[in-house]
Amino acid sequence: MVQTLNEFIKNGWGRARTTASETDLPLPFPFIPPSITEDGMLRTLYYWDTYFTNVGLIADGYTDWAKENVDNLLFALDHFGCVPNYTRKDGADFCSQPPLLHLMVRDIYQQTKDEKWLERAVQGLEKEYAFWMRERITELGLNQYGCNATDRKILLGYYEYVSTRLELPQDISDAEKMRIAKNFVAEAESGEDYTPRYASHNALDYVQIDLNSHLYGLEKFLFEYFTGKDEQKAAYYRAQAERRVELIERYCFNENTGAYCDYDFVSGKKNEIVCCACFLPYYYGFARKGAGVAFVYEALKTKGGVAACQDTGDYVYQWGYPYIWAPYQYFAYKALIRYGYTSQAAELRERYMRLLSDTFDKTGTLWERYDENGNAADLEYPTQPMLGWTAGVYNYLYSVKGK
Repeated sequence: MVQTLNEFIKNGWGRARTTASETDLPLPFPFIPPSITEDGMLRTLYYWDTYFTNVGLIADGYTDWAKENVDNLLFALDHFGCVPNYTRKDGADFCSQPPLLHLMVRDIYQQTKDEKWLERAVQGLEKEYAFWMRERITELGLNQYGCNATDRKILLGYYEYVSTRLELPQDISDAEKMRIAKNFVAEAESGEDYTPRYASHNALDYVQIDLNSHLYGLEKFLFEYFTGKDEQKAAYYRAQAERRVELIERYCFNENTGAYCDYDFVSGKKNEIVCCACFLPYYYGFARKGAGVAFVYEALKTKGGVAACQDTGDYVYQWGYPYIWAPYQYFAYKALIRYGYTSQAAELRERYMRLLSDTFDKTGTLWERYDENGNAADLEYPTQPMLGWTAGVYNYLYSVKGK
């Protein structure tokens, strides 16, 4: 059935491809949204989802469609000044999402070798970098997920929205609701809406290990691009990347676990919760040599892949235990390979692909997330039938067989 699922995905890309609706930005190109069905909730272009869709598109030979996705995100970046959460007209009212645009640009350039396109894309990446360094920087010198919204009405509306997904108190002041809403927006900017990795949903008290790893990757990309073209810029981005690694080692390496973590700079505490974000220093290759990546894998391993977060006993959040999401299978697989843990990477690949193919046999579709038994139960909102990142990661892993 592996081949059947692989072909289902290949044939499905074209069925998912769509154009902007009345509520979307007037995007210049068609795009491939997360949901394959026209009546699905996720029929616009979401930021970080798109990277994992694209790795599947490229693996399947649809680089031109992947490039259209990236060009649409670059268009949205020009429009908003940041890459929005999604490409609707209100897409940046609340937040951005993890800054993976540089990975998308890298992948497209590796396929096309189009220097003029890359030059234009890098201008966008510098604009995105400026957003994160202007709007999301802390006194530590590291960055955090944040909130674009300042309007009282918008924040109170967001609080009510979150209340439809989670049980939040209603007998509190509007000022407290707005404070809580800003933290939930910051949590959502991580792409993990919502997660137990912040015990009190106080994301604004933290610098996050995944975000700072992604920004290191962006700095390194810009350093490499400008080397030989603009040595002043190259030196700047190199210094930024080196400084970031120093700060990550100081604040985000947890000696107790031997892994990298989020850091609560308000209380001065390193997070003891192990989650898939801990794979990111290993994905980007700046982490200390050693067993940290293997520790994270063992802490999160299930029979169907790695869970988003270790078991904290709080099962109401879809980015907690025992839920398995495609993007983190990809990052974990690549991190394990990079640090030489090839048997663990092969085990992860086999378990996740079997989970998807077995569930596809039973349901005839792919889902947004799973537990280790292939269940895709409703949680916070109805689970969506997917193409998107689930399909993209599956067909990427399919393509690396034997490599």
